[in-house]
Amino acid sequence: MNVALLKDSLKEIKNTYKRFISITLMAFLGVGFFAGIRATSPDMVDTIDKYYDTQNVYDIQVVSTLGLTEKDIEELKKRENIEEVIGTYEKDGKIEIDENEIITRIATIEELNKPVVLERKNARKKHRMFSRK
Repeated sequence: MNVALLKDSLKEIKNTYKRFISITLMAFLGVGFFAGIRATSPDMVDTIDKYYDTQNVYDIQVVSTLGLTEKDIEELKKRENIEEVIGTYEKDGKIEIDENEIITRIATIEELNKPVVLERKNARKKHRMFSRK
């Protein structure tokens, strides 16, 4: 029975070898992609963890539709394993400059989550939002 099944399988592969090669290549591609992701995942996690530590990025963001009060912030500070709690304000909006619409987010910046400018392109003086005169 096994010999007949093997002969039939080989005959089917011989008759449809292009399909067999295509399916085999797709399987190898999938396995290779999966192995690559599994191999690089720990390195990516380590890299982002080091970056977050260097930039002092927060670990958890607590958001409320009605806003948090000082009492809420004090209660969060009492939780175990909490190093620091900072209340911030954020506002999304739209700014129109010379018939151009710019979607913006205005946020208060404390000692956490400080932005770093890595590269600046097309910075024209008239389009700087927070420039000092």
